[in-house]
This record gives sequence, C-alpha cells and structure tokens, in this order.
Amino acid sequence: MELQALGPADFQKMPWKNGLGVTTELAVARRPGEDGFDWRISTATVAAPGPFSVFAGIDRSLAIVRGGTLALKVEGRPDVTLTTRTPPYAFGGELAVSSTPSLETAGVPIDDFNVMTRRTDWQHTLAQHRLEGEGLTWTLPAGSNAIAFLYCAHGQVRVTFLDGRTLSVPAHHALRVDGMQDIDGGTVCELQADASPTDVFLTTLSRLARS
Repeated sequence: MELQALGPADFQKMPWKNGLGVTTELAVARRPGEDGFDWRISTATVAAPGPFSVFAGIDRSLAIVRGGTLALKVEGRPDVTLTTRTPPYAFGGELAVSSTPSLETAGVPIDDFNVMTRRTDWQHTLAQHRLEGEGLTWTLPAGSNAIAFLYCAHGQVRVTFLDGRTLSVPAHHALRVDGMQDIDGGTVCELQADASPTDVFLTTLSRLARS
C-alpha cells in the first residue's frame, strides 16, 4: 500500500472548460481527447451565477467546502440547494446545470469539491464529514486499480492504518492511497481530528471490470 501526501504545491489551477471560473486539480488520471481525463478530483470557486461546463459520459459528485450555499437547476430534476451540511450531489456531466451562489461574505466566493469519473471505465464515491471528538473509521477499497483520496478542508486530521503507520493531514492538503491489490476485501483506517472541528472529504475510485 502506497501513501502519498499532497499539498498546494502539487495542485494545478486552470480555467473551467467554459471559461467562467477556476478549478484546482488535486489529482487526475489524464487521457487524450477533449475532456482529457479518466477521473479527476478538484476544487473550484463559484462567485457568480452561471452554467456548468458540459462533460458528456462523465459521472459527477459535487459538495460545498465553504463560503455559502449553491442553488442548482439541473436538467430533468428538481431544483436543489447545496450547503456545507448537505450530502454530495451526484449527476451526469452531460446534463445542463446552472448555479446561483449565495455568499456568506460579499466578494468571497464559494469553494466546492468535485469528483468526476468516466462512466464506461470508472466509478466513485464521495462523502464529507466533520470530525469533532469521536474518530471515524474509513473503509478503503480493495483492488489493483482502486484509489482512496482524503482532502482536509479545515483543521487537521490524523490518519492511522492497521499496520501502525500514522500521518497528519493539515488543512488544504490531501492524502492519496494506492496499491491495495493485496488486501482482501479492503482495509480500514481511523480518522481523528487533531484540531476540532476538522472537515474532510473522502473519495474512492474503482476501475470497472471489463466484460
């Protein structure tokens, strides 16, 4: 099992596909083509109303990190408003989506957290948790192509694995876990806030089996 600590120096900022905002790539599996990735984990800033970029064939999950609430109009679905306490919202990247932010502080944009996977090859999960006092058990996926990714949005989280390895992940940093092919049924790690409260986003990525 390989652990990789990541920080702001490892992340890459780029304009949105539609040019209306800025994305910070935290981790990505690149591929040739218009969209350029098989999967991507990122954050983005939203300061003004507008449409989302279109990503055909991509499954997306979206959550709010900080800064306010985000009202979404999603093609063929009821309207939804996301906050820092609502579960991540999953939708197809080919759907027409427009957003309207309500900022907590004027001039300070909302930060959101995005996970995208190419539907034909990958699937993902995304969960967000606030750690206050009690720890959290996180089950990691098994498989040679499975990836687990933790992003600390606020505070600092201590991650302890069954083999005794322990790492602390501060705010705006991440931990990527690869190489879990030798673990039968996955493994678990314990998450504990080193500073309370601590907000974390937990992502798993798994490659789909070919028929």
